[in-house]
Amino acid sequence: MIAAGLCLTGCEKKFGEGVTLQDIQLESESVRVLVGTVAKFQAWPVPWDCTDYEFTWESANPSIATVSPTGRINALETGTVRMSVGQGSLKKEFTVEVYELYEETLPGKMETLGVKGLWLFEDADNLFKATKGNDLTPVGAGFAPTQGTNSRERAIVLPCSEKVDNVWQHNHLIYNHGFAPNGGGKYVNEFTIVIDCKFIGGPTSEGASWQNGKYYSLYQTSLDNTSDGDFFWRPGADFGITGSYSKQNHLFVKDTWYRFAIVVKLGTELRYFVNGQFYEANNSGDRDGDRAWRPEGVLLFADDDGENGQGFPLHVATLGIFDRALSDSEVKSLGGL
Repeated sequence: MIAAGLCLTGCEKKFGEGVTLQDIQLESESVRVLVGTVAKFQAWPVPWDCTDYEFTWESANPSIATVSPTGRINALETGTVRMSVGQGSLKKEFTVEVYELYEETLPGKMETLGVKGLWLFEDADNLFKATKGNDLTPVGAGFAPTQGTNSRERAIVLPCSEKVDNVWQHNHLIYNHGFAPNGGGKYVNEFTIVIDCKFIGGPTSEGASWQNGKYYSLYQTSLDNTSDGDFFWRPGADFGITGSYSKQNHLFVKDTWYRFAIVVKLGTELRYFVNGQFYEANNSGDRDGDRAWRPEGVLLFADDDGENGQGFPLHVATLGIFDRALSDSEVKSLGGL
């Protein structure tokens, strides 16, 4: 009897011994993780008392998020990625969305600074819908949705000037801003434009004739579009308007996104910023002069004589307009691309 008892005690089965892994239970099929943080994701063996297993974790896109051997997710960049956990041929997948707080995005930062007009071009059925302020009104044709500065952001294709049946078609947008006169005049003399944009096509080699022959008008104060645009970006050279261009020459590269801020304080100063960095200050023009915005509105990306883009489209992602001149520190807080 004593021997039998000893045998039973010595042959007692250990916890989990002989229990084979049959399935994996996940805490959820998807999880959201704030960019720049680390989160623990849970996965359990089925049956629960199985001890003979060692999970392997994998991320389909480690540039967005990585995962450690213990299921710790390191969120590196906003986006969505599939991950898996398993052993051998037994695997379970789940989705990780790496998100950013809205107030830390460009639109969020601009809203914090009191932006009056904001467009993200996210609605393919209404490309001109405003996130804040008034919708834009298109003139012309050829506007189309496209990808923005990253895979999650949307943008709009602006065909600018195009020849149709040998006649120039001046595609542009109307913005009824509703701003009150400011800057000590009867018109809108102080405003700021922040824009993520890029130009498409054309050579980009230093000294190429194309560089100095292409212009992109960013705004036009003549509401019937019968005069020259009032602010141009010339990709191979500079910013401004005839007689008042920036003194620097900068070779902007085609198919490359840039974040521009144009800070206007007529009668005082005109300041340019590229990717959050101060570029140059220049002659601003006269208060209530040709560059001042009329209370009735302003034309965006408009020019009267076909030189605007000359067939090479402009892509515009986030666009924000303020009814005041932002400070250097405010512009720099918006960051760059």
